Amino acid sequence: MNKKLIIIILVAVVVVAGGVGAYFFIFAGDSEPPVIREEFVPLGEQLTINLKYPSIRFLRVGVVLVVDEEGLEEFLTAQNNTIRETLIFVLRDLTEEEARAEGNLDNVRNRLISALNQRLGIDNIVEIRFNDYVVA
Repeated sequence: MNKKLIIIILVAVVVVAGGVGAYFFIFAGDSEPPVIREEFVPLGEQLTINLKYPSIRFLRVGVVLVVDEEGLEEFLTAQNNTIRETLIFVLRDLTEEEARAEGNLDNVRNRLISALNQRLGIDNIVEIRFNDYVVA
């Protein structure tokens, strides 16, 4: 009788421990706070830039910055000229081939994100979306 009682208690402990483990595995893993993503349009409408010499082509872009922190709109608005200047310097360094290359848009995005974060002294710009991207 004593042996059966010990086996029943051990089985009950294993079942309870398994249930608690399953609960934490299924439900507690989702407890991360949601990522904050706010959009900011620094240029208004569009920006037109000469592509790198010797090209006589222009690049017209409309840009939306996506940040991962609330309350940056006032800071970014105050830095609008710096944002604009940084976009111009990075984009005018593109050759016509780089601007037109089909798979190069992600590379351009990453260069812009890195340059803007560095220039503004932040690391909150996490994505750039193009409303317009036209080589003319």
